[in-house]
Amino acid sequence: MGILMNHVVSKWLMQRVAAVLLLPLLVWFLFHFDDLMNFTYSEAVMFLSNKTYMSVLSLIFILAFFHMRIGMGEIFEDYIHDEKVKKLASTLILLISLIIPVAAITAMVILGL
Repeated sequence: MGILMNHVVSKWLMQRVAAVLLLPLLVWFLFHFDDLMNFTYSEAVMFLSNKTYMSVLSLIFILAFFHMRIGMGEIFEDYIHDEKVKKLASTLILLISLIIPVAAITAMVILGL
């Protein structure tokens, strides 16, 4: 029981840490989002050429999808009782939480070059 409880506490703590780290990053994003929506293509490329901006956006993607994966995993554990469906759902969330951030960061790097 001790190992299971330690694993649950660890996931709970990781989700909270990700949420706390996301807060200032999302505030930064909200201040820049309006600019991003009004940028021309060349202005967006220039924005992504800034390594600091690209790093912050990459960190947002990584943390947000990590946070989502842990949260969705907990929902699956609590509400899906069929083990096969639970495993399939968890695998899909894992794939989504890996593919989308990697694709988004790759696209930002390509645009920022």
